[in-house]
Amino acid sequence: MLVNPLTLHIRLTKHCNADCSYCSSWQESPDARLTPADLRKSIDFILDSAPDKLGVSFTHVTAQFLGGEIAMVPAAELDVHIEVVKSACAVRGLICVFGAQSNLILSQRNAARLYDQFEGRLGTSIDLSTSTRTIKGDPEKYRVIWKSADTYLRKNRSTPGAIYVVEPDNSVDAILHLREAARSRRAITFRPIFKGGIDSVHLNSAEQFQASMVELFDEWFLRMPVIAEPFFQLCESRIWEVSGVSRVQTTACAFQSDCTRKSVNIEPNGDLYVCLEMADAGMAPIGNGVKGEWYIEALGVYASRASNLPQSCKACPYVKSCHGGCMYESISQGQGVHGKSHHCSTWKAIFKRIDDAVAVHGADHIHEWLHRLVTRHENARIAGVVKGDVREIEGVE
Repeated sequence: MLVNPLTLHIRLTKHCNADCSYCSSWQESPDARLTPADLRKSIDFILDSAPDKLGVSFTHVTAQFLGGEIAMVPAAELDVHIEVVKSACAVRGLICVFGAQSNLILSQRNAARLYDQFEGRLGTSIDLSTSTRTIKGDPEKYRVIWKSADTYLRKNRSTPGAIYVVEPDNSVDAILHLREAARSRRAITFRPIFKGGIDSVHLNSAEQFQASMVELFDEWFLRMPVIAEPFFQLCESRIWEVSGVSRVQTTACAFQSDCTRKSVNIEPNGDLYVCLEMADAGMAPIGNGVKGEWYIEALGVYASRASNLPQSCKACPYVKSCHGGCMYESISQGQGVHGKSHHCSTWKAIFKRIDDAVAVHGADHIHEWLHRLVTRHENARIAGVVKGDVREIEGVE
């Protein structure tokens, strides 16, 4: 069966209740929000015009609600937004999986409400030690509120997944967060620090990032009981390529040269970008959903990456697994739409480790381990949703 997934990043607001050092969202107007009516216009436009303009008919949709901080949107309004997405997909016969990303700077009650709204598909960001994430410049205040909400969800729902931002020279801290994730059964994503509207952010060098990520991979691979990204996705891609073993789940984002056919980010004013990172970096939009417009020139430039990878990528033994890496990273690092990220060396080192493991353990052994991680994670989410339903019936919250 042909599978054509669409990842929708839906940024309802840029407003935030924190003031992290690498991000400018907290400076945005709290009143500038995407309305449910405009969201419906945008989604209808994307889904109806995609076959012609993007060259693809989608088979299912993963919708991720984002900010700023998503909890800045009133809960009742957020319910309407969720229903808009579900109904737009339903009338087209599309499966829809929806989730949200929150900083969890919320009361315990509001954190539980958000978890329940998104049926347990709630992610957060984690930072247990640095001064990067703050409320009015205070990292400890941020941590106290975050820990209160996170602890409550772990006890009364399930452990939310988290993103950890890998900064230069903090590999020791990254390892500590991976071990915390294993202890608390938390799915975790490691990503390089990015410029979220702040140009002064110091990015990772190729050498720093490779050292950190390879150390994390070696700590995680075939050892830990939780999903860790992008390692999980890299394993799936490589195992599928070298052995033909089916994928455990359809992963989204990164490591795909045709992301213009698979990913759309909707901004509060309706502007459309290939992804959230490209929107944050101020790269050219590809259209506006509210106005019902595709910007053909920009869309064509980004789409051309799929057939114009560097020769070194085309000759690489891992090209079918990484597809030339992330277009956003290539552009932001000055390599252009058709270039490659300087994190290429990182992914090559990890793919080599996967190949070595296949030679020792076999592809089936690794595939079964990946399947156990997904099953464990999904069972925990379902159990958390049930807990929420029971507590609602009992009137506990």
